[in-house]
Amino acid sequence: DGNGNVETATQKVIVKDTEKPVKPTLADITGECSATAAAPTATDNCAGTVTGTTSDPLTYNAQGAYTINWTFNDGNGNVEAAVQKVIIKDTEKPVKPVLADITGECSATAAAPTTTDNCAGTVTGTTADPLAYNAQGT
Repeated sequence: DGNGNVETATQKVIVKDTEKPVKPTLADITGECSATAAAPTATDNCAGTVTGTTSDPLTYNAQGAYTINWTFNDGNGNVEAAVQKVIIKDTEKPVKPVLADITGECSATAAAPTTTDNCAGTVTGTTADPLAYNAQGT
């Protein structure tokens, strides 16, 4: 008080992060044959950028729809979750092969031809028609 009288008081300062990271909107991941996800990020008021973690696979090689469950933890007990879809859909036809005529004098037998596909690699043709012909004609 300026006259030699002093009083001391204790004041608590509490810093406590109570806000979850901002929930990100995650775009679908698509692929024809396979797809690999990269860890997305979210923003947090205290931690800044928070990278998502998951126990789900990040790479998918089979046709279908999958879900990755991401968790964003700011390190202060605040956790946000977001879901990301992974869609693997082959939309490309196999390469149409150029097939040579099969000829024979008395008979002719065809073998199943092959071609290539962007996802399956080599594919073998199938038919319900007979493969062996013994009568004259086309």
